[in-house]
Amino acid sequence: MIMNPVSKFFSYLCRDKGIALAATWSFNQLSYAIVYPFIPIYMCEERGLPYGLVSIIFPLLGLATILAPVPCGWLTDRFGHSLMMLAGQILRGAIFFVLAFMVYIKAPFWTFVIALMFNTAVGVAFQVGSDAYLVGIAAPDERPGYYSKIRIGYNVGWALGPMAGAFFAETPFWLFFILTGLLCVAGTFHTWFSCCRDTRKHTPQVKQQKTAVQGNIFAEIIRNRRFLFLMAGTLFLMLLTSQLYSTLSIFSTATVNISKKALGSIYSLNGTMVLALQIPLVALLKKLKAPIMLQLISGTLLYSIGYFQLGFAGGAWAITLAVVVVTLGEIIAQPALYTAASSEADQDNAGRMMSVSSLMRGIGFSVGPWIGGILYTHATPVVLWGTLSSFALIAAVFFGCSELFKRKTGQTNTAL
Repeated sequence: MIMNPVSKFFSYLCRDKGIALAATWSFNQLSYAIVYPFIPIYMCEERGLPYGLVSIIFPLLGLATILAPVPCGWLTDRFGHSLMMLAGQILRGAIFFVLAFMVYIKAPFWTFVIALMFNTAVGVAFQVGSDAYLVGIAAPDERPGYYSKIRIGYNVGWALGPMAGAFFAETPFWLFFILTGLLCVAGTFHTWFSCCRDTRKHTPQVKQQKTAVQGNIFAEIIRNRRFLFLMAGTLFLMLLTSQLYSTLSIFSTATVNISKKALGSIYSLNGTMVLALQIPLVALLKKLKAPIMLQLISGTLLYSIGYFQLGFAGGAWAITLAVVVVTLGEIIAQPALYTAASSEADQDNAGRMMSVSSLMRGIGFSVGPWIGGILYTHATPVVLWGTLSSFALIAAVFFGCSELFKRKTGQTNTAL
């Protein structure tokens, strides 16, 4: 009686690849969201380290995401999406268990950072494999809907993660990493049984392409001017979005003086809003036939407005309002950004093309918190958030240029 509903549930997941992939992302993000926002707080408050030193963690984690995407993209196109998605999750789980032991013994700061870098690098393997997998299962006009499901899964993790982290706030910090490791293991089993199948047919032609997969992909990317403009905009947008779980966490608790539980609730609100609004809003935009680029630019401008509001925040409610505006920008911009970038890829080069998007995200998440840390130390709140919010305006210009270039050349690529 019990196994029948369970088997039906997993059968449904296998049929709906979008939901299956969303659930996979939920496991992946929940495992990280439990601990990630609280790392700087742990380092500063429990280990007594200055934020100037702790902020170095974020560019170094970004360095890992800079170094990992290109080889991960090559490996994805060479060995398939399945291997990269599974390897990324199980290796990340193993490293989380190592991190739990390191926290327990109070390992030196730099060994802790190195382990976090390896954890981030193997996480990129899952992301690149997932992006390439989505190119294979969805036509370009279907991707906003598919990506909306992924965003829901992603934000279920981010909604529950900080909430769980706040609940365990009084427990030993090593327990956080034990929980995240177990979640990675569970996510690996889910991926294996529900959605992890290579979408490419293993024909002789595909096998021949896989043996010469490196090809002239870099020359192809350089010639694709629209893709380059999109990647430049992605870089500047990520410089800003990377502040949400780095600079904002220390700014909220140390400058605005809100509690860690209030901060966890605000982060959970971000995920909950996406859970409630992502699919309906994307469906509405599709019904209104809003162009993808219009969605991307308008969402980017909402990012800028929301972050600029933080410069005037005096309490938890002001920060909450700013995060609400930022989240609306996220809901609109992120599916549009993936759709615009993935439209330049096909099944044979999806791993490598989408790894460039991961590379831009890695650079943004590397440099962004470092810039935020410097501004936090030396600037007023208005200058801090005013400078950071300007990155979204620059991104909007690059996105607009990509659309103008597309109209000029008439260049379009399809994925399937």
